[in-house]
Amino acid sequence: MNQDSSTRLDRLEALAENILTGLAQTNLSIDKIREELSETNKALAQTNKALAETNKGLLETRAIANSNAKSIQALSGEWQETRKEWEKDRRGIYQLLGQLTRSMSDFYDVQSDFYYRFDQIDERQVRITEILNRYLPPDNPEN
Repeated sequence: MNQDSSTRLDRLEALAENILTGLAQTNLSIDKIREELSETNKALAQTNKALAETNKGLLETRAIANSNAKSIQALSGEWQETRKEWEKDRRGIYQLLGQLTRSMSDFYDVQSDFYYRFDQIDERQVRITEILNRYLPPDNPEN
């Protein structure tokens, strides 16, 4: 039994040694995994930081885009108001031009009538002078 016990003990020692070696290797593997996890956590932290910066940039871009949209909308509204005012002014100018044209037409009618009456007065004056010359004696400077 001694030999049996000794063989058993040797086997138990070898088994214990194998288990300890396996445990040591497992501990090394676990340490390696911990290091890799630590590196992964660092990489995740950097990624999270980059994502936060990207989100911040996106928020700023959205704010700028919203501001630009509001500016474009305001300018569009101002442009439409300016266009309406321009159209109103244009209609007013055309109305004034129409009134000016009518006034010029009336002026030319009055001017034509004036010249016609002026010609009639000249003709009457000539006739009156002829009548007066016929009925009145001529002026004699000798008398």
